[in-house]
Amino acid sequence: MVDQTSPKEFDSKIREAADELIAQHGSEVENATTEKMIQVLDEGSMDEVIHWLKVRQCVRQKSGKDRYVRRLPDKMLWAVEQALEQGRDQLARVLGGIYSEAKADDDRVKRDRRK
Repeated sequence: MVDQTSPKEFDSKIREAADELIAQHGSEVENATTEKMIQVLDEGSMDEVIHWLKVRQCVRQKSGKDRYVRRLPDKMLWAVEQALEQGRDQLARVLGGIYSEAKADDDRVKRDRRK
């Protein structure tokens, strides 16, 4: 599923942030925006969370990637995004914590597989 907002509909601040992150992180840009969005979610600033949600959506559009939702952490992040888009801030915070735990577990499993 590709986000429906066209890049032209994002304000210049969002587009500039997305461009900078793409240049800085390359193919790992979506992970970087995810980490930043969850970080500000934990800090409690909903304006910042909404900003990073929009940056993440803009990055996804600019890169032409569909939303990846095969792994549990990806599904949890999608749920966080949906909660934020619906104005359910408290739910987003709870889901953000669950995302962090699922991501840590997923990372641990990946490390174990490499051994």
